[in-house]
Amino acid sequence: MVSKVMTPEERAKVFKALADPRRVEIVELLARGAQCGTVIAESLGISVALLCHHWEVLVDAGLLKKERQGQLRICSLDAERLRDAMSMGAAWDQPQVPARAKATNGNNGRVKGAPKPATGSQAPRPPAKKSKRPARARRRTT
Repeated sequence: MVSKVMTPEERAKVFKALADPRRVEIVELLARGAQCGTVIAESLGISVALLCHHWEVLVDAGLLKKERQGQLRICSLDAERLRDAMSMGAAWDQPQVPARAKATNGNNGRVKGAPKPATGSQAPRPPAKKSKRPARARRRTT
């Protein structure tokens, strides 16, 4: 089955869903195989209600699939969707090389306005001298 390329909005939704450490833990548990909600809640030490909240965020992002088997809610990971989001589409296939800035005014390849690189022959500058002027006393106004 050929999956369609994820849009930046879809990819952002996946990463937003994974921004919560508890949801990452849920995804890690489900990477081992489909599990029942009560088992996941017990292993994470959270309530089933809180788990359901996190589930909905992950389902909305397309990372999880829920199905009902009798009274149990079995959840499984959509590993293909997670892989698609992590691959960043074609961005990893063809890495972009940043373009070099043009040298101007004969400054040997430096960008205009950039500081000159230090060389080993230059001595460090001495610290600035303090002013010899005494500190002024503040006048009280009453």
